[in-house]
Amino acid sequence: MYFINPFKGLRPTVEKASSVSIASSDHLSKDIISEYKKKNKWSYLNVFAEKDNTKSKEQFELMKKNSILEKDSTDSFYIYKISTKNHSQVGIVGTAKLSAYDNLHIRGHEEIFLERAQKRLKQMDNLNAQIGPIYVIHPDNKELDELIKNEITNKPTYSFNAMDDCNHEMWIINDKNKVIKICDLFNTINRIYIADGHHRMEALSKLSAFKKHQNPNHTGEERYNYFMVAIFPQSQARLLDYNRLIKDLYGYSVKDFIKVIKKKFLIEKQKSSFKPKKPQTFGMYVDKQWYSLELKEKPEANLFHIINLDINLLHYYLLEPILGIGDSRYDNRIDFLAGFHGLDAIQKKVDLGEAKVGFALFATQMENVISFADKKLNMPPKSTWFDPKPLDGLVAYDFE
Repeated sequence: MYFINPFKGLRPTVEKASSVSIASSDHLSKDIISEYKKKNKWSYLNVFAEKDNTKSKEQFELMKKNSILEKDSTDSFYIYKISTKNHSQVGIVGTAKLSAYDNLHIRGHEEIFLERAQKRLKQMDNLNAQIGPIYVIHPDNKELDELIKNEITNKPTYSFNAMDDCNHEMWIINDKNKVIKICDLFNTINRIYIADGHHRMEALSKLSAFKKHQNPNHTGEERYNYFMVAIFPQSQARLLDYNRLIKDLYGYSVKDFIKVIKKKFLIEKQKSSFKPKKPQTFGMYVDKQWYSLELKEKPEANLFHIINLDINLLHYYLLEPILGIGDSRYDNRIDFLAGFHGLDAIQKKVDLGEAKVGFALFATQMENVISFADKKLNMPPKSTWFDPKPLDGLVAYDFE
């Protein structure tokens, strides 16, 4: 049995690919989504927008009936390249067996919330398909990198700019010798880390168990025992900052708030927005002014049992004791802003009065993510923002 396997993908036609596949809704406003659905009848947004499961299923089946989506006749791997203005990453879409998740060949770092996982489960059970891949990272492998580099010198099957302002390209690999070579290489790697998709992963695991119990002839090799992954090398995956917005100053005036901060932090006014370039430094925007913050003293080693993540340090030394922020999963006085929005977005929200103060953080590092996953620990909420992300629907995996 191979760790990573080829599969017969369900894919849009080349002409329809850019309008069928969809980006993470985090990149899109409600107005953009609404307008896009109207203009693109066959977009997967029109499948997921339906509150009625029956209508969602009907739309999905209609896409197949009208040959908007067609299933490959040969087991294939899908080389996938995503490019922004200043970054590109290229990996492989395949399938992995769900048992590898249970025995820790596939490792996660995020806490699972049952309600979110249940919602994903219902969607996939209704469509009997996984529309978007789980985004995972693998330790670098030179031989696999070389194989991929050789393949992408050929013309891609897909190449288009998507809703997320990224260029997405895909090559179909169905040559038997190349497919086996990729399988063999992943067997030597034998370990991947979930970057994005923890709740879908949990939902897939539950759905597989449900289908197993429904099937008296279950063998363990049915398609529902596998799930689709988009696997990128560790060195290419990009983590962005995940910033914080606080709605009030907990009763402090701006002057008194800054005075209290100075007890623990070196604070300096900045002439422009301040983006931290090293750990344990922070940017802060309040009352139309940017500041840099740096802890006066080094925090005690392993204060949080494994590593002193900046997110934890900001919470421990400032957000909780000074601003009274409790558990950030449930406290409605804190909000989060992904780094792809830029620091201007922090400034705009504070200036508009949507928040009173904003904090810019140094991005969590990949080695931190892996360290948590290897130790079977959950990272703090809203620790990581992987960007760019694979599209949903460029290739789908059905359980039929």
